[in-house]
Amino acid sequence: MTTPLELILAKLPDAKKSGSGWSACCPAHDDRQPSLSIAEGEDGRVLLKCHAGCPVDAICAALGLKPTDLFAASTSTVLRPARDKHQYRGQANGKSMGNSFATADEAINELERRHGPSTNRWTYRDGSGVVVGVVVRWDLPDGGKEIRPVSRYGDHWRIAGMPTPRPLYRLEDVRDAKRVYVCEGEKAVEAARSLGLIATTSAHGSKSSDKTDWSPLAGKEVVLLPDNDPAGLEYAEAVVGRLERLKPPPTIKVVELPDLPEKGDIVEWIESHGDAAEPESMRDELEQLADEADSVQRNGPAKSGTRVVSFKPFPTEVLPEPIRSFVLVAARAICCDASYIVLPLLAVLASAIGNTRRLTLKPGWNAPAIIWTAIVGESGTAKTPAFSLVMRPIKNRQAKALKQYEADLQQYVTDQANYDKAFTDWKRDKKTAEPPPDKPKEPQARRCMVGDTTIEALAPILKANWCGVLVARDELAGWIGSFDRYASGKGGADSAHWLSMFNGESISVDRKTGIPKTIFVPRASVCVTGGIQPTILHRALGTQHRESGLAARLLVCCPPRKAKKWSDAGIDPSMEAQLATLLDRLFKLEPKFDEDDEPMPVLVRLSKEAHEEWKAYYDAHAQEQVDLTGDLSAAWSKLEEYAARLALVVHLVRWAADDPTLESEHVVDVDSVRAGVAMTQWFKHEVRRVYALLCETDEERDERRLVEWIDRKGGAVTAREVHMGCRWLREAGLAEAALNALVQSGQGTWAPSPRGARGQPTRRFRLTTSSTVNGNRLVPEEEANTVDVDDADAA
Repeated sequence: MTTPLELILAKLPDAKKSGSGWSACCPAHDDRQPSLSIAEGEDGRVLLKCHAGCPVDAICAALGLKPTDLFAASTSTVLRPARDKHQYRGQANGKSMGNSFATADEAINELERRHGPSTNRWTYRDGSGVVVGVVVRWDLPDGGKEIRPVSRYGDHWRIAGMPTPRPLYRLEDVRDAKRVYVCEGEKAVEAARSLGLIATTSAHGSKSSDKTDWSPLAGKEVVLLPDNDPAGLEYAEAVVGRLERLKPPPTIKVVELPDLPEKGDIVEWIESHGDAAEPESMRDELEQLADEADSVQRNGPAKSGTRVVSFKPFPTEVLPEPIRSFVLVAARAICCDASYIVLPLLAVLASAIGNTRRLTLKPGWNAPAIIWTAIVGESGTAKTPAFSLVMRPIKNRQAKALKQYEADLQQYVTDQANYDKAFTDWKRDKKTAEPPPDKPKEPQARRCMVGDTTIEALAPILKANWCGVLVARDELAGWIGSFDRYASGKGGADSAHWLSMFNGESISVDRKTGIPKTIFVPRASVCVTGGIQPTILHRALGTQHRESGLAARLLVCCPPRKAKKWSDAGIDPSMEAQLATLLDRLFKLEPKFDEDDEPMPVLVRLSKEAHEEWKAYYDAHAQEQVDLTGDLSAAWSKLEEYAARLALVVHLVRWAADDPTLESEHVVDVDSVRAGVAMTQWFKHEVRRVYALLCETDEERDERRLVEWIDRKGGAVTAREVHMGCRWLREAGLAEAALNALVQSGQGTWAPSPRGARGQPTRRFRLTTSSTVNGNRLVPEEEANTVDVDDADAA
């Protein structure tokens, strides 16, 4: 069962550990520096404190939660956070209103008492023209800015973000307009309006676009004017995603204003024309840019109205033994989907092979054993236990290697001291004809896995470990974030190096310190694996890493949440020992050496029958890709070779396991190719699912969750069962309406059922087709001992 703290941290992916608690950007106001403190009380409740003054209920509203969600189910007394001595108090009719104010002006006066006279104010009105929010800005002496929102809550005002969904800025101007410009921030909107354009924006910063009601723009022509920085492009991308879900969909265009400075927007664009420029001429220039811009053709896999396809179980039957048995037993013991075991295991096996082998598909095309995988799921879906289990044998191997390195290092110190003495004696002996003593060679640590993912730290490790390494991160967000650590957040060389390492290509790294200054790795082989939550993955990849191809290189899985069931079954130690032995044999694979005594991969080839199988797959795959665009087309381009990489891994696992049906270590047969193709076909289906999951609307997500919940219950439920079991459908009438919507979309039917306990006739909803959640159904006696995660959350 998800704890309140886990729930809050899942909603705040930027939260970082701070002392005994966490800190994060407050979602209730435009927070550029983390001002929200998060802590856990002794009774399990979550304590929230915004140091800018946002009240707890405003923070909860911004997160889509209720204040009661901060308390554990066992907490019987609602405990309110203690008031900070600096927290303000308002007055109304002589009575204290706590952190509330009778009018917006009173709240703004309190802010100006703290921060001094404000520079600007922008007013938000709802659909009835009523003022519901004011955004106040202070321009700071250092060129920065301070922004605070003041919002209406019922009949009073608070210094906090507006409740969601928030209205568009200048909503009153937008309604009757045919073309609307969307800028980032109210200041930019006012600059556009100064030219006579109809413009708007969302409230409370670029990260809050999903909390705004964009429906007034349905059916219109919408022109986005992004700021000239990565954050501006991400905001535009997020807005495009929201606009595409409207019905009727608007015509969307993105115009990047020419000659903008770094972080510039329409304000700087207008200033660049000089004081003599007429507003009409600038408006005409901008309108012409909009006229000439192409409409956005969404490249993403999930467009408005696209339903997430049902989950298919991973084809474990194509895995060779003993891998297949290990996966099935481990998944049952942990009570997780088999894919949570398979994906990290594939990366581990590939890393053990590393640079020693490559599969020749034709002259000039040699596929390496390099695999990047990500298991995607919310907290509580057993990602971490599955990941830890698979990592255990390679972690043990790494620990032994480092222990041996420590012993070798101690011996080296002794040998170096003896050498120094012998060399000194040799120099003193003028008559000796003996050659100088041999200098001991400093030992190198054998590394098979790493955690630090900066290229500067990774390059010398790859130089010393020719075979390659595995990057294993329980939270992959840290790995993706390392791409942007340098070059002012633009990715720089780190991103380019990683994309090269996916293909086992050479990298050259120049270091500021250390010797040598330049490290050249002729074949940088790095496999990657880890876990990540869906919302964090969507945010971490962003536009930049999708366009660079990083997203396409990740093999992903995101199985539906399944009911947890206690099992006394564990992992047989002999199975773990088998896996460790298998890995040991793969790690002992030797390369070949060229005329300069440099190691090179041994090339293995396809058998004649396997080559025909590969050709058939390649042609069919290419035909599929012709009809794809954007993210899916990029993914298909990498999945093409992934079939060969997976076939190579399967082939060498069979060799290491002494498969008697294997023809030769150096010839990949048709069975291995078929296994690689079958896994790739599953990954195609799953990447469609995951991309759609990341882009689905709130309504589509709730529909999917309901279908999955019904499927876990056996495929047939009453409206009352849905009302009681699905916490997002607790309001009267919602459960019945949600089931009727499934009937209308063809996903189920109503069927009569026996009379209820009071003799009243009732009916049951039945799914038309099973989504085969996690591959198998619970039999009745198993279901009786099952704890459903959504039921637990509801309680």
